[in-house]
Amino acid sequence: MNRGESWPALPYREWLPTRTMLHLATQMLGKTRLALAPPLPNWLNACLFLTSRGFTTGALPYGSVVVTIGIDLYDASIVIEVSDGRRATIQLGRERSVAEVWTDFTAALAELGIDVKLTDKPQEVADATPFSRNTYDRTFVPEQAQRFHRVLCAIDGAFEEFRSPFYGRSGVQFWWGSFSFCVLLFSGQRIPAPEDGGLIRRHDLDAEQMNAGFWPGDDGNPAPMFFAYLVPKPGDSEAASIQPPPAAWSEAMGEWVLPYDDLRASEDPRTGIIDFLNSVYRVAITSGGWHAEAHRYEAPPKRPRR
Repeated sequence: MNRGESWPALPYREWLPTRTMLHLATQMLGKTRLALAPPLPNWLNACLFLTSRGFTTGALPYGSVVVTIGIDLYDASIVIEVSDGRRATIQLGRERSVAEVWTDFTAALAELGIDVKLTDKPQEVADATPFSRNTYDRTFVPEQAQRFHRVLCAIDGAFEEFRSPFYGRSGVQFWWGSFSFCVLLFSGQRIPAPEDGGLIRRHDLDAEQMNAGFWPGDDGNPAPMFFAYLVPKPGDSEAASIQPPPAAWSEAMGEWVLPYDDLRASEDPRTGIIDFLNSVYRVAITSGGWHAEAHRYEAPPKRPRR
């Protein structure tokens, strides 16, 4: 696969209808995971994960069985699998509305004996029409969703390489509310939660962390970008030197940003992502008070010789 195929363009207006349908479909998975998975700090019981064909909830406990729900972007379907061998498939299709997908999804859960209460309303989106009443969003072009997936797969390797030496709690997740693909590092220090941040922010911003990721844009900011921020925010964030150019602090967003189109046009996009993440991590150490030696995994096990 050449570089253009690994790092394709994501023209916002062109794939917006498919993006909307995919966003709402991931929310159906995310709400199910949130309902079934045991609570974890910083909402880590709510996120989804990347797979070679799309997204997954991972294994969800349900009584004496395990349930896994995934989106297969190549079969254009949602697949529900139970550890006793039963499964159900819900087609996304090019002309199926959100309401039709939701009806089939909830019916499939019930037929499989998965008794779970899900809120019928999307989150963190401008149009909060309940799934069951959304009959107008009905476009899913698999090729456009697959193009987005190829971008995430290319990014995933850089995210995993960046976090690999980090000794503390870390991970790579897909967040179905913001529709962003992120790598998170946690220093292990708890901090006071914002009192006026609402339920989500109170249980998200109560730990010292580095949050970085890729976001495909929205109506207000249609250009896809990488972003990063530290919690709590160091006082000199605006003046920090962040690589590679043109990465910079965004006053409007309150975080560092790196335009995706500039990165994909560079000689080595993967190295550019890692340089961006390492630059932000250095700010965590130099200005944020993180203990570099305590958080670095210096002696990974050696591979046995054959």
